[in-house]
Amino acid sequence: MLLSKGKIKFHELILWECFFLFVVSVSCTPPAEPVKCWAKDSNCTITNSFGMFPDRAVCRAGNVAYSATEQELVSVVSDATEARRKVKVVTRFSHSIPKLVCPDGQDGLLISTKYLNRVVKTNEATMTITVESGVTLRQLINEAAKAGLALPYAPYWWGLTIGGMLGTGAHGSSLWGKGSSVHDYVVEMRIVSPAGADEGYAKVRVLNERDKDLDAAKVSLGVLGVISQVTLKLQPIFKRSITYVTNDDKDLGDEAVAFGKLHEFADIFWYPSQRKAVYRLDDRVSANVSGNGLYDFTPFRSTPSLVLALTRTTEETQEFFRDADGKCLDAKAIISALQTAAYGLTNNGLIFTGYPVIGYHNRLQSSGTCLDSLEDSLITACAWDPRIKAEYFHQITFSFSLSVVKDFIQDVHKLVATEPKSLCGLELYNDVLMHYVKASTAYLGKQEDAIDFDITYYRTKDPMAPRLYQDILEEIEQMALFKYGALPHWGKKNRNLAFDSAIKKYRNSREFLKVKSKYDPWGLFFSEWTDQVLGMRNGVTVLKEGCALEGLCVCSQDIHCAPAKGYLCRPGKIFQHARVCTRVNSKKK
Repeated sequence: MLLSKGKIKFHELILWECFFLFVVSVSCTPPAEPVKCWAKDSNCTITNSFGMFPDRAVCRAGNVAYSATEQELVSVVSDATEARRKVKVVTRFSHSIPKLVCPDGQDGLLISTKYLNRVVKTNEATMTITVESGVTLRQLINEAAKAGLALPYAPYWWGLTIGGMLGTGAHGSSLWGKGSSVHDYVVEMRIVSPAGADEGYAKVRVLNERDKDLDAAKVSLGVLGVISQVTLKLQPIFKRSITYVTNDDKDLGDEAVAFGKLHEFADIFWYPSQRKAVYRLDDRVSANVSGNGLYDFTPFRSTPSLVLALTRTTEETQEFFRDADGKCLDAKAIISALQTAAYGLTNNGLIFTGYPVIGYHNRLQSSGTCLDSLEDSLITACAWDPRIKAEYFHQITFSFSLSVVKDFIQDVHKLVATEPKSLCGLELYNDVLMHYVKASTAYLGKQEDAIDFDITYYRTKDPMAPRLYQDILEEIEQMALFKYGALPHWGKKNRNLAFDSAIKKYRNSREFLKVKSKYDPWGLFFSEWTDQVLGMRNGVTVLKEGCALEGLCVCSQDIHCAPAKGYLCRPGKIFQHARVCTRVNSKKK
């Protein structure tokens, strides 16, 4: 009876969270600095926006340099090259989640682009914009709009910098035109890289569309040097019309590929345990069509810290008591509330009155208002702020060739049929987001036209604690990587397993490494992590007790799971080649 009452209270907390999400906060605590130093700009640590790398490592550096001009960048890189110091570049909000920013050892140098944040020029005649690498997506969108121009496709989160987007291949959703990857709109780039003594130990390389090296530099993983400036090709600003339509997901496998070709900015929210899919019908319309819609995506708004703490406690309790019913009930409440509020769309910037929502592209393409507001002593914050008890999750993101999307979706359907409540935990984090991305000429870009699947789910604070339906989540991950050859997103919160041997899936990886050898022959911008990911050292798999629980390995022995808690290494339910941590003793938590 006590547990039953507790479940009711937990559900009420979720409803309160839904309520607060729809209130636009007037204040918020901005994210913390990703670099912290014990002395002035020395003896530092570096982290990501979630405060924890996928392998929970603590990354250290000897110093950080805050360059504000290209000349200062040249000086910093020159000194580091002469001293043969390891170097890594860090952005303002550090939204590249894997360990791309970690230098080797404790004596490396971090170069922050925080103050490389100026728009250099906007050319209305050539429809281009030139920005420094620390300019955020929000700045870029707003400055382009002032000139009557638009970046046609962009990620949905505007806290990314242009340098970070190019480092990780960030993209929006489209199969139209050149596709949704920001890097495919780069027409010129300036990058500062190491050089020999005869060139002053650093040089500025200027690359344009005629230079084949641009195909390496525009998705660089940060290993070719420091990007100082980027010029992007834009388009005349335009309006869009957006309508969300909810359908049963039984035909999702057949409809997913065709849908991306029918609508320019299409994406899909998929709720596998609820057997629903929400399709975004999103296209350009004439600028003469009335409407001043705004997209302020609800989960990207500031949220009261108390609500975040209570919500996290709810999910921790549900995990402890293996309360799948509670998770499913809460997921339905959250999704219903999000749908009622049109996921943050408003017809006039204030209220949602109905579909379609029509507005200018710059007001609909990206959002992230939890970054904007003044300091309020953490009364409110972004939902994942590591300084408070907030969301803490894995987010695995894979790109599937269009030719195998249907088969993958059908396999997930089969897996869910074995455990119908198993993916409610994903739906607590809104959905499985399916968005479209086109093949790119970038050596480390997408190899084929594809659909990205963003899958977000609960992560425990204790790395040795299995999660509810641990085996189902592992099997989905292994099906994606090993059965369907999916590519990981370079910048998302993928687990180590996703990056193991991933470089072999890129047909131009050798060409990339040739450019790397030319630009940085001493490997100063490389680290143990990038060496492993790019196949220059043994892979990122870590074999130790409990390693499969965090995606550090695929289990081959029971000890890689949690045998004391009843989780043993067993074959998958649908994909028999999978090896997953399965709960086999119902008497153990």
